[in-house]
Amino acid sequence: MPDVWQKGASPEPAVLLVDDHPANLLAYEAVLGGLPCRLLTADSGAAALALAETNEFAVVLMDVQMPHMDGLETTRRLRSSPRGRSTPVILLTAGEFSDQHGPSGYSHGAVDYLHKPFSPDVLRYKVSVFIDLYLAKEEVKRQGQLLQRRERARADEKEALLQLVIEQSGDGIIVADETGTLRIFNPAAERQHGASKQEISAPDWTATYGLYDLEGAPLALEDTPLFKAVQGVTSVNVSWQVRRPDGELRVLLGTATPLRRPDGSAAGGVLITRDITEQLARERERARSEEEIRTLNAQLERRVKERTAALEEANEELESFSYSVSHDLRAPLRHITGFAQLLEKRAGASLDEKSQGYVRTISEAAQRGGQLVDDLLAFSRMGKAELRKTPVSLKEVVADVQRELVSEAEGRCVTWNIGELPDVLADFAMLRVALRNLMANALKYTRPMAEAVIEVGAGDAGEMTHIWVKDNGVGFEMQYVDKLFGIFQRLHTAEQFEGVGIGLANVRRVVSRHGGTTWAEGAVGQGATFHLTLPKLLVDSEQ
Repeated sequence: MPDVWQKGASPEPAVLLVDDHPANLLAYEAVLGGLPCRLLTADSGAAALALAETNEFAVVLMDVQMPHMDGLETTRRLRSSPRGRSTPVILLTAGEFSDQHGPSGYSHGAVDYLHKPFSPDVLRYKVSVFIDLYLAKEEVKRQGQLLQRRERARADEKEALLQLVIEQSGDGIIVADETGTLRIFNPAAERQHGASKQEISAPDWTATYGLYDLEGAPLALEDTPLFKAVQGVTSVNVSWQVRRPDGELRVLLGTATPLRRPDGSAAGGVLITRDITEQLARERERARSEEEIRTLNAQLERRVKERTAALEEANEELESFSYSVSHDLRAPLRHITGFAQLLEKRAGASLDEKSQGYVRTISEAAQRGGQLVDDLLAFSRMGKAELRKTPVSLKEVVADVQRELVSEAEGRCVTWNIGELPDVLADFAMLRVALRNLMANALKYTRPMAEAVIEVGAGDAGEMTHIWVKDNGVGFEMQYVDKLFGIFQRLHTAEQFEGVGIGLANVRRVVSRHGGTTWAEGAVGQGATFHLTLPKLLVDSEQ
């Protein structure tokens, strides 16, 4: 509320002049003229009392000697009235009278007296002092009134804000006095209970609808959180059910708190409620879904175990079959190769050129078959062999493979670029097989190049070591990259490059058994790069 009072806005203070001689009144008015006050006059005590009933005076100048009612009696009556109780009175007396009756004047309520004849300056000074006191008193009064208006405005604003919070709160707010009678039942509570405050009976407001605990047992009034709060018991996070007039059951979560007056006496209780029906439904649905997911996961895990066991059994059978077939085929193929060579040696001179070609074809086919069986047998053994991880020096493995491939590089211009190679945690024999396949392939597929450039390098890949073998050979088309690591998969004919298509499958099997990955990049006529990752050799790995 804005300040509506300013200093000087009130009317000038009034001064009452009482004397039964008009000449004296004129003299007083002349002396006091120009002071910041209104001058009112009375020619008798009765007239003065009549003016005092409707006016408040800063000071009263009262002549003592007046007929019918002297100044002392008038002062006594004035000071006995409600309005004049605090009005200061200055008695105007003759010199001989003042010495005799001055003390009596004080006892009747006078605050001062002046001898006649008196000094105009003294009279003017004393009246001005009482005017200043009156103005100061009025100032204090007005400031007090202004402060009261401000406090009332603040209180009204707080009350309006509190009412707004109660009305617009999303939570139900219910307040009952010490008798259990409802005083506040906000709109949110009405929505939760399906009933308005007017429809709620007092004091047993639970009779309008049913209250139940979460198990469905009815709640009596004395068992409700609000009633307990009225009795001085605090209830925190209590849940119960409400059956609304339309028959719908709603679940409420509430906190009830007792109310106390400043003197500590009971003033009732307040209950803050929240409808958690949908939340509980969602939680139940989530719990049901989680249970279904757990059941499905258990079923899936069981099926995976069953399928894995079946797959492992099938793989073992396949490995055994491959091993048996490979082992059993070796002898007949060697016999074919041996007898073909004997036939060529013994009857070669008597055979015509075409027949000799047949014999050579039989021998070469048998040899390729034998090589295929050997590779297939090696592939089968790779899957069955026990993995023995130890710290392995990549540098030494690569150098060893290089020495083994010297004969294959004889007569060619081959440049080996070997980078810094760290130690890894791997099975030495298997890792050597994988790197020999990659390096031998690089040497083989760079054969058409005038100069073969082969790079072997390694780098960091988080918890793994990244290894690559890169060449500038014939390369391949990336659309066929998925076929590279498959068994018996070849992107070139046997006439172009020898081989049976098992080498890269062996590489992938070795790396996979080490927990690593393999991939390749290449382009026709621009070479190829084969990548693999292996576990790093950590300090703990050597323990």
